[in-house]
Amino acid sequence: MTDLYHYFGEDLQLDDDGALRAADGSSATQQNILRRLCTNPQAYLWHAEYGAGLPSRVGTPIREVETQGLIVSQLALEASIDHDQPVTVTLTPLAVSTYRCAITYTEQGEEAEQVFTFNQSGTI
Repeated sequence: MTDLYHYFGEDLQLDDDGALRAADGSSATQQNILRRLCTNPQAYLWHAEYGAGLPSRVGTPIREVETQGLIVSQLALEASIDHDQPVTVTLTPLAVSTYRCAITYTEQGEEAEQVFTFNQSGTI
């Protein structure tokens, strides 16, 4: 199934012909990761359990082990991630109660690890 090219918090993008741009491969996986981690739980009416709500934690103490566990458990629900390979999460403080997140994972059907880095607010 093809996904539309859409990073969390940004507009849909168009291709050179003016049609909606499609996302595939690692860009689709990264967009799905960011969408899942930045969407608040209960935000999707038909999928109330979807989302980690990381931006809603801005301004609260960084509970590193808890946040890493939340991210890993949410990524275990993503179909495009190889669940037989380890997922590692590194949180780097940026300012008071905010952090930069680096996730190392392997996509389904791939051998090389991918690293995806973003800010807690959802910006890349």
